[in-house]
Amino acid sequence: FEALATPLADSGVVTDAGAFVAALEAREQQVTTRVEPGIAIPHARSAVVKRLGLVLATAAEPGIPFDPDGGRCRLFLCIAVPANAPTAHLGLLQALAEFARNGTRVERLLAVTMPSRVFRVWLRSGFEPTPRTSYRPLQIRRDAAGITVLDFLV
Repeated sequence: FEALATPLADSGVVTDAGAFVAALEAREQQVTTRVEPGIAIPHARSAVVKRLGLVLATAAEPGIPFDPDGGRCRLFLCIAVPANAPTAHLGLLQALAEFARNGTRVERLLAVTMPSRVFRVWLRSGFEPTPRTSYRPLQIRRDAAGITVLDFLV
């Protein structure tokens, strides 16, 4: 979860990456956020979250071990939710789950090898969180583990 929390902290969405990681881990202990084979939508509500944020991360094959049953994930869509707005993420979560069920769009996104192209493919995927929500990329990078991270301001 550190790879997902760091860009949120770097962009000011969360004030304490470690506390947000702890919130993600606690949420994951309740029930897995893996929604489809190879896809997870980890999300947590925390006082350290200043505004709704989204991190899209892709991992190279074979993916990253994610849940107790040994399942691996290659696509992570991490949502940071402010504690004072506990339902702010529900429309976004629903739209992300619908996106995850479209295998063609997911495969196109996972096929991208250049971090700078992830946002372009994401835009062309037709993803639409809600009619009133806009998003823009704040940071695009690839970390040492080969995970492409796209940090959005939502």
